[in-house]
Amino acid sequence: MRAGFELYRAFDQDAQENRSALERNGKLKIPILSIFGAISNTGSGVVEMMHEVGEDITGLEIPRAAHWIAEENPEKFGAALQQFLDR
Repeated sequence: MRAGFELYRAFDQDAQENRSALERNGKLKIPILSIFGAISNTGSGVVEMMHEVGEDITGLEIPRAAHWIAEENPEKFGAALQQFLDR
C-alpha cells in the first residue's frame, strides 16, 4: 500500500516538473492517442487535457468501457491502438 500512497503524494512535485518541462521544451510534437471510455466519469475531458501538453492529439471514445478500457472492451481497444500505430 505504501507505494500506492506515494504515487498520490508525488502529484504536486510531478505537476511542478511537468510545468517546467512544458515551459522549457514546449508542447509534445509526437502523435498522441487519448482514449476514454464511453461510460467514464471523465469522458472527453481527458482529450481536452492532452491538448494542453501536445500538438497532435487524437481523441477516441471506446464504447462499453469506463476506466479499465483495455479490460472492459479489449477488442475495440486493441483495434484502435493498432490503427493508431499503423498510421
